[in-house]
Amino acid sequence: MKKKPVKVVVIGAGNMGRNHVRTYSNLEGAELLAMADINPGTEAMAKEYGIRFYTDYQKMLDAEKPDAVSIVVPTPLHHRFATDVMQRGMHCLVEKPIASTPEDADDLIKTAKKAGVIFTVGHIERYNPMIRKLKKLIDNKEVGEVTSIIVKRVGGFPAVEPKTDVIIDLAVHDIEVISHLLGKQPKHVYGHGSRILHSSKIDSAELFMDFGDASGFVQANWITPIKIRTISVTGSEGYVEGNYITQKLTYYKHNLRIHRDGFKNFVQTLGEPQKRSISNTPQEPLANELKAFLKAIRSGNAGHLVDSLDARHALRIALEALQT
Repeated sequence: MKKKPVKVVVIGAGNMGRNHVRTYSNLEGAELLAMADINPGTEAMAKEYGIRFYTDYQKMLDAEKPDAVSIVVPTPLHHRFATDVMQRGMHCLVEKPIASTPEDADDLIKTAKKAGVIFTVGHIERYNPMIRKLKKLIDNKEVGEVTSIIVKRVGGFPAVEPKTDVIIDLAVHDIEVISHLLGKQPKHVYGHGSRILHSSKIDSAELFMDFGDASGFVQANWITPIKIRTISVTGSEGYVEGNYITQKLTYYKHNLRIHRDGFKNFVQTLGEPQKRSISNTPQEPLANELKAFLKAIRSGNAGHLVDSLDARHALRIALEALQT
């Protein structure tokens, strides 16, 4: 027997909101009912997809009574909008970051638990096939003990000036990804930021995260004239380079030969590394994310989603980096 589709609506019709609408409209198992945005000019998009349009999101929630909601609005509105959604007993996916403050994040987590709904955050890179494969390589110890993870997420100033700084808007992706890959949170974080093009916010930043036995470094900016999205992992057994855009991995396993002469002298010889390219079937991370959200709603099991506590940790670390 075919399961009933999950009824969904989208709040927010900006660049990312448009992608949520487009993706839901193409997903099997989702019934996209409506969208809401304060800009009446976005009604044309609703007509394009054959859904209803509202300028008042609360009226939409009460009229449509969806099972689930995607909230794709500026960060300062996340707490209020997500609270309104979950208190109505509706499952909620809010775009990253989870909220403006850790306190607001804690309140949303409590609200979700009290309402008995699924609550997740759109840390989209967790659904990138490249990151999923990289996580398996690390967990299976194919790179040995990880010593460092370095991410470069630079280039491409947004068409509309962001209301948040580059750490909260961009670097938070990789703060969460690095913690996910290592399976723990950093002990300390250090950050540096500067403002070049943005009228009031930091638009270029570097972050260093100290995990004790490993480190994480993130470079994020809207200044570099080309778009680069890469990650590299160094371990005791090898080195892996990944590209968020192409979703490809390149693995270099070193040939370490150690010749010992008693306990005093030894010579380490590094031969040519074994190189292996790992290609993934191209998948849209947002589609993977929304599929996982729908699956969790149907099954009642949210174990494969980004945990709201992980999103809360990423926000905390990003805010700490701004203060150093």
